[in-house]
Amino acid sequence: MNYLCKLGIKKIYLLIKNKKISNYELVKTCLNNIFKFKNKINFNVEIFYKESLNFAKLIDKKKLINIPISIKNIFNINNKKLTCNSRILKKYISFYDSYIIKILKKNYFNILSIDKCDEFCIGGTGLNNNLITNIYNKKYISGGSSSGSAVNISFSGNLISIGSDTGGSCRTPASFCNIIGFKPTNGSISREGMVPYSSYLDNCSIISNNVEDCKFLFEILKNKNIDLHSNKKKIFFFLKKNKIIILDYKEFFINFEFLKIFNNVISNFEKLGFIINKIKLNFNSFLNLYDSFSSKEFYSNSCKFDGIKFGFKKKIYKDINDFVKLNRIFSENTKNKILKGYNYLQIKNFNKKDIIFIKKIFEKIFLTSNFIIIPTNIKHIKINNTKFSDLIDVFTVTSNILGYPSINIRAGFINHLPIGFQIISDKNFDNDLLNIAYLYESSYFKNYVFN
Repeated sequence: MNYLCKLGIKKIYLLIKNKKISNYELVKTCLNNIFKFKNKINFNVEIFYKESLNFAKLIDKKKLINIPISIKNIFNINNKKLTCNSRILKKYISFYDSYIIKILKKNYFNILSIDKCDEFCIGGTGLNNNLITNIYNKKYISGGSSSGSAVNISFSGNLISIGSDTGGSCRTPASFCNIIGFKPTNGSISREGMVPYSSYLDNCSIISNNVEDCKFLFEILKNKNIDLHSNKKKIFFFLKKNKIIILDYKEFFINFEFLKIFNNVISNFEKLGFIINKIKLNFNSFLNLYDSFSSKEFYSNSCKFDGIKFGFKKKIYKDINDFVKLNRIFSENTKNKILKGYNYLQIKNFNKKDIIFIKKIFEKIFLTSNFIIIPTNIKHIKINNTKFSDLIDVFTVTSNILGYPSINIRAGFINHLPIGFQIISDKNFDNDLLNIAYLYESSYFKNYVFN
C-alpha cells in the first residue's frame, strides 16, 4: 500500500505545486490502493477508473490541483448508480447532481468512487445487506452506516470522503477505523439530493485522515445562510476560560483498558490548560427518543419505494399485490425499522416535552463550558456476536437529536483495535470545535506519515 494519501491535503498541494508529483500520479496511486484492497473487502459500488484518470490529466494540463474524494452511496450523481445498497434500487441511475456534488465539481474535486453503506443507512454495524469488516481485524465490525467510506479513507483509497450522519453513522466507523469523523451543526451543509433516512436527524458528514483536511472541506461545503449566534453569545463564549465538561464516565466502561484510554484523554486536555468538570447524564433516554424519531421518519420516507416505481420489475405475477410483493424487497433489518416506525405512529409516543427537557440540560452545560467530551464507543463488537449492536449509538445520537456539531478523534488502541472519543460544541461553533480537535491532534497524535 502507498501511504501518499495519508499526508493530507495541505502537503499534497505543496507536492503538486512544486512538481514533485502530478495530479495523474496522485489519482493513480489512490486507485491502485482501492483495487488492492477490493479483493479483501469489497467496499465500493462503482469505481471511475478511466474517468478520474482522464480528469486528472486535464487538470495537469490546466496547471490546477484536484483532490481525490469518494462519495457515500446516498448522494445523487448524474448518470451514476444510486442504490443506497438496496436491491430495490439495484438498477436505478440518477439523473441529476446533488448540491454537494455540484460544489465539489466546481472546486475540481476528483470523484474516484462511490462507497457502500448499510441499506438506506440503517444500522451501526456495516452488516445490514452488507459485509464490510474492520481492516484491523476481520472478526470485528467496521461500524456503520458509512462503513465503506471509513474503510476507504483508512486504507488510503482517497484523501477525503463525504458520508452522512443520522445517529453516529460517520463517527462510529471513524472510531473503529482510526480516522476522523465530523458531524457539523444540523443544516450547516445542504442535504439537497441526498436520499433521506430521517429528515429531522440526517446530516452530511466528512470523513478524513486528519482534522485539517476536515476543516478544509467544511469551509467549502458549509451553508453560508445558516443562522449565526448573537454578538453577546460570542463574547460570552470567549469569557468561559476554556472549560470542558466530561461525563462521570466510570460506570459506562466495560473493561479497564477503555477506562484507561479515556482517562489519558482527559489528562491530555488538562495539560493543554483546559479546566475539567464532571456531570452525570442518563443516555438511555436519548437512545429511546432517537429510535422513535428515526423509525417513524424512515417509515414515512420509505413509502415512496412502493414496488411499482422502483424494483426489479418482475414480468410474471398474479395481480398488483403480487407485483408489489415481488418488487418491494428490503433486508430484514430495514423491514424491522419500517414496522417499528408504523408501531410508533400508532402508539403516538412522541412527546415534545422530552426534547425540551434534554435541550435545557445541554443549554445549561454550554452556559458554563465550551465543550463536552464523551466516548464514541465503549466496546469492540465481533461480527458473529452483535447482541449489543443497539448500544453502539448510545453516545452519538445526542448530537443529532439536539443539532450540536460533534467530531470523533483518535484515542488509542486496545488489543490492536483502534478506538476514538468525541468532542461536542454548541450549535454553529463548528470552527471552534475543529480548532480544539486540531490542537489535540497536533499535540498528541504522532505518526511517521502525518508529521
